[in-house]
Amino acid sequence: MSKKVVAVGDNCVDIYYTLNQFYPTGNAVDFAINLSQLGCEIALVSIKGNDIFGKSIENVLNKSGIDLSHFHKGDKQSAMAQMNLINGDRVHEQFFGNVLADFKLTEDDIEFIKKFDIVYSERWARIGRYIKDIKLQNQIWIHDFSKRLDETVNEGVLPYLDYAFYSYPQKDSYIEEFIKTKQQKTNNGVVIAMLGEDGSLAYDGSKYIHQKANKCNVVNTVGAGDSYIAGFTKGLSEEKGLPECMKMGTEVATKIIQIFNPYQLQTCN
Repeated sequence: MSKKVVAVGDNCVDIYYTLNQFYPTGNAVDFAINLSQLGCEIALVSIKGNDIFGKSIENVLNKSGIDLSHFHKGDKQSAMAQMNLINGDRVHEQFFGNVLADFKLTEDDIEFIKKFDIVYSERWARIGRYIKDIKLQNQIWIHDFSKRLDETVNEGVLPYLDYAFYSYPQKDSYIEEFIKTKQQKTNNGVVIAMLGEDGSLAYDGSKYIHQKANKCNVVNTVGAGDSYIAGFTKGLSEEKGLPECMKMGTEVATKIIQIFNPYQLQTCN
């Protein structure tokens, strides 16, 4: 039986002012939607804005069958990224945290999270405030540090993690030493670097495992890491080994980077 998963973290919209369109997204949202599409039972703990964007994000999540019983409504605008499209590439110009600045877990949220087999979190969850009191011995904890390799707050989270993910542009000696060092700070866990065209590299405390990227026509790399972690987590939920989980992550990410917008861009009104 597949394990139950909960994602704790952000939701936002990417707004393309030049196209008059927006795109519901966010690390936790992308992870949850991709994992749900793989057939996993998943819930999202987050806070949405009090505007049309918040409602749009909620609609997308509902269509994906995600448990939104702990998807709270805040009293500020949705988090949003100002985006542009330049020569076919998506460019982040500016980010506004808005309602995410108020994201705090309630006691009910904490008890809810304890019911799940696998817990995913990312930056905006600021999970370091809670992880010591939440994590149960039999839970698998995953955190996506993304490109923030050496933020001070990372050190307070690593000791509780079973799987830590980072994003880095290529496979080199720096990232090899980096993930080895970070692995020693985890809960006897695994550290994985997602390396774009160089695939992904894991260190489990005794050896490195390298998974090559699949060759394909890359349309959009935004969300590649989130979808990789979703595929990887699908493997964990089925108790697959590390190489197979990495392969599953690669397969899902390969599909996503060939699509400009997997959730369909919506027109701003």
